[in-house]
Parts: sequence; structure tokens; C-alpha cells
Amino acid sequence: MATTGNQTAKIMLFTSCKGGVGKSTVCANLAMTLANMGRRVLMIDCDFGSRCLDLVAGLSDLAVYDIADAVLGRISPEKAVVVDKRNKNLSFVAAPYSFDPSMTLFAFKRTISYYAKSGKYDYVFIDTPGGAGEPLLYAAEAADWAFIITSPTRASVRAADKTAAFLYARGVRDMRLIVNRVAGKKIRQVKENIIRIIDEASVRLIGAVPYDPEIIVAGDEGRLTDSMHSKIVTQAFMNIAKRTEGEQVPLFNGIKKLRELK
Repeated sequence: MATTGNQTAKIMLFTSCKGGVGKSTVCANLAMTLANMGRRVLMIDCDFGSRCLDLVAGLSDLAVYDIADAVLGRISPEKAVVVDKRNKNLSFVAAPYSFDPSMTLFAFKRTISYYAKSGKYDYVFIDTPGGAGEPLLYAAEAADWAFIITSPTRASVRAADKTAAFLYARGVRDMRLIVNRVAGKKIRQVKENIIRIIDEASVRLIGAVPYDPEIIVAGDEGRLTDSMHSKIVTQAFMNIAKRTEGEQVPLFNGIKKLRELK
């Protein structure tokens, strides 16, 4: 992880072969949480054709250029970057509205490497769409780590296992699981369910995000953890951020009660 201009940022992929599990929401809120901790994070939206990270992150009005413009050399990589006005540690590069077949894997990796080696960031987060098309293939080739996002449904867990196999075949060895939309009356029972998910997905767990209606509303409004009122959500992302930084913290540290699905 970059702490000086001579070190390289850690490139982290947020993905799942299943859509609708909250990849962009997790990516944006973890990025903001780390930014509030003083880490410099660059988010890159690689959901070509269906971009939404700019909406979730509240940055849609600021993005003029996208990652394809930088990869294809139409602009310099720096010009594609938008700095979040809420926190200067958080930056963003938008996705194009469609995939340009002239954008090669070599050029994409070169651009991502440029950002990672610029000395300006501690983390480069790459958000991908559901499915195993070119965006995921390109991102997997460029990433050091992968955060596989799942929800506590059998279809999502099966997709997480499929995603892990896809990434492993492309050389990604460091993978962690984030279980999103965790709900239930008792934390003990929820932990038992998460253990089952880990066994089925065959990926080590790094965190869980509790279900809370506010995170859905916040996503529609472009609000992140810096302006959320839900303690269980903000604490969950703080726990994941600390674990990402290498700290040993309990899975539900600071969280005493979860919400039930409605």
C-alpha cells in the first residue's frame, strides 16, 4: 500500500458474477470510510455500459471524462480524475457508457498501473458489473486483491463461488468475501449463517454489512458513510476498513443488534 511517492497503491477489485448484490454500494462506502481514516482512495468504475458508481457516490454531476478516455489516450490519466469535494482523500474515475473494443487489455493495465504508481493513492478500487465479461476480465488482470460481494441468498453465494474460480484462473490469489445485507434477530444465529456462506463460497471472510433501509435511501441520494445516521452500517464499514488495513477486529465489533428484513 502506498504511503510515499515511491510505493505502489494496492489495487482492489469489487466484484461478483451476480448483479444486484451491492458491489458499488460496498465499494463507495468502504472508500469513503478509508478516506475519513486518512487513506487516499481512487475509485474507478468499470461497469461499462451500466455505470452507477457515480450515482451511489454522489459524484455524477462532476464526471466529465471516463476511464476509456484515459486508456485510449484521448486525455491524460489525471484529467479523468474527479476529487470528491466532501473529502480530498477520495477520488473517482467514471465508466464509459459503452465498451469500446479498441480499448485493449494492455492499455487498460498500463493506465491502472499509472494511477497505482503515481504516489497519489493508497488504494485503487475497481468496481465491476455482474457477469464475467470484458470489464471483469480486464479488472482481474490488473488487480492485486479481490473483494467478492455476496448477499445471504443461495444464488448469490453460488455466484460468489463461481466468481472466485474465475478470478483464481486469472491469477488473482488474494480474495476476501464481504457479506452484504446481513439481517436477523440474534447475532449468534447470523454468525452461524455466515459460517455456512464462507464454507459454500470457499473464500475467506473480511466483513459483513448489516441490512438497514438507510443505506438504500443513501445510495439513491448519493450519500456515503460520512453522512449516514445508521450506527450499525457506519460501524460495519469501519470494521471492514480496519481489517483491510490489517487490524484484528471482531466481525461485529461495536454492533450489538441487527435489523430484520422487512
